[in-house]
Amino acid sequence: MASDGRQLETLVAFVEKTLTPQGLTVSTNERVLNDEGVQIAEFDVEVTGKFGSTEIRWLIECRDRPGQGSAPGSWIEQLVGRRARFGFNKVTAVSTTGFAAGAVDFAKREKIELREVASLNPEAFIPWLSMRTMEQLSRTVSLEQAKIVVDATEPDNRKHALESLLANTPLDAPILRSTKTGKCGPLAHAFLSSVEAVGNLFDDVIVNGPAKHIDLNVDYTSDDDHFAIDTTAGAVRVRSIAYVGELQLKSTTVPILEIAEYRRFDSESPISQVVSFAPQEILGVSSSLELHRIAETGEIHLRIHRPLDAD
Repeated sequence: MASDGRQLETLVAFVEKTLTPQGLTVSTNERVLNDEGVQIAEFDVEVTGKFGSTEIRWLIECRDRPGQGSAPGSWIEQLVGRRARFGFNKVTAVSTTGFAAGAVDFAKREKIELREVASLNPEAFIPWLSMRTMEQLSRTVSLEQAKIVVDATEPDNRKHALESLLANTPLDAPILRSTKTGKCGPLAHAFLSSVEAVGNLFDDVIVNGPAKHIDLNVDYTSDDDHFAIDTTAGAVRVRSIAYVGELQLKSTTVPILEIAEYRRFDSESPISQVVSFAPQEILGVSSSLELHRIAETGEIHLRIHRPLDAD
């Protein structure tokens, strides 16, 4: 896990949100400011709300410092101080490196709950997850050419303005304006939407094989939902577009990046187990897929998130 603890906080917050009943809120990285607007504290994970007839304030602090060994007693002392200063009903400490003996004794005395997130062997997941990799199948739609057809009745000055615009505009320029939404997009997006609308164009594409060449003519006949192109001489209605492009199917193997268990420090029973796969491109964004198994219910939750270092 990232040594700054953010990934650990995200894991813990996701599990607690999954288990927390309605009426309680789980938040992360809440900053506390004094009267002068200066930050005096930041809470990793906070669970707040009304439970029955009482107000709940539960603080969960996370520590992911593999280079510094077991969490020390001094950290537990800090959490005791936070509980008193900010009025928490309950405080939990979560560590990825365990706890020093002195920290355990002090936590028991001060009623600070201890939890840990520990890496596991793949064999621990055999009862509910037999895969060791995941296959990602991605579709690629590439536009090479596009011929725009307009009404023959369009004035010559608009036709000339459109020709000039198209001659000096790349395919990825947002020149198509939807008359239904008012939004502008590139020809490539319109081509992709047309391919998806047909529905079966990928049926004969060979996975990891050569690209399939397609010619696709699309008519835009609806008066309420069509494309227009704004030129220096005015808006020109698009009647049809002749697209020329390629389709590809690619399969890649995505390995497991990490497997771990979130559990109470003094118990062999897990709260949850998580399998994290290596980052992959999902809808054009580098994302990581996680499978969380909640021990109490046996439910498996899928989570897709952007890695913290994706920027």
